[in-house]
Amino acid sequence: MRTLPVSFNTAKDSAMLAFIAPYKDSLKAFTAGIVGRTDTGYFPERPSSNLSNLCADLVFGFADSCLKSQSGFPVDMAVLNMGGLRTALPNGEITMGNMYEVMPFENSVVLLKLSGSAVDSLFRHIIRRGGEPVSGLKLEVDEKQKYTAWLGQRRFDSRRDYWVATSDYLAFGGDGFSMFKSPMQIIYLKRTVRDVLIGGVQSETRRFGMVLKRTERRIVYANEAGVPKK
Repeated sequence: MRTLPVSFNTAKDSAMLAFIAPYKDSLKAFTAGIVGRTDTGYFPERPSSNLSNLCADLVFGFADSCLKSQSGFPVDMAVLNMGGLRTALPNGEITMGNMYEVMPFENSVVLLKLSGSAVDSLFRHIIRRGGEPVSGLKLEVDEKQKYTAWLGQRRFDSRRDYWVATSDYLAFGGDGFSMFKSPMQIIYLKRTVRDVLIGGVQSETRRFGMVLKRTERRIVYANEAGVPKK
C-alpha cells in the first residue's frame, strides 16, 4: 500500500471533479430548499430557549400522535439534549441545510414508559445539567436544588408511570441519561428526530406563515446566576 501526500498544491483531478459534479449540484439544490420561515433567530441556550422549546414541542407532537393511535394513551413529556442541537436557526427563511446543521445526527424518536422514580432521576439529571430541551414539562428549582414539576396541568406524582418521548441516543444512556436504560416499555417510532423537526417546521409555516414563537421559560431556577454551565 502506497501513501500519497496531499496538500493545497496538489493538482486537481479533472476526471474526479467531473464525476462528483452531479452529486455536488444535487446536494447544493437539496440543502438550499426552503422548509420554513421565522421572524426571529432561534438559539440553543440553557436552561430554556426558543430553539430547545421548538424542537422538544415538535418531537412531543409527533410522538403523542403516534402513541394515541397505537394505544390511546397520551405522551406526558418530551426530553432531548442540548448537545444534540448544534447551531441556531436564522431569522427569515429556513433551508433544509439549516435543519441539517441544527440536527446533523441520525438519531430516531423513541417512546419510553418510565416509573415515577426513574422520572424523578430524570428531573434531577436535567437540573444538574442546567436545563435541557423539554415539552409538556415545567420545572421550578429552588436555591437548594429542590424542584417542583408539572406535566401539563398536573403536578408530578412519583407513584405514577409516565410516557416520555426522546431520542434513541438518550434512550440508550447517552449524555448521562442512565435512567432511560431500563424502561418499563419502549416503542421505536422509526422516524429520525431531524425528519420530525423538518416536518414540524414545514407544517407550522404552511399553517401560520412562520414557525410559532416559544419564548416561555420551562425550567426556572430561583438563582439563575448559579445555574450549572454545560
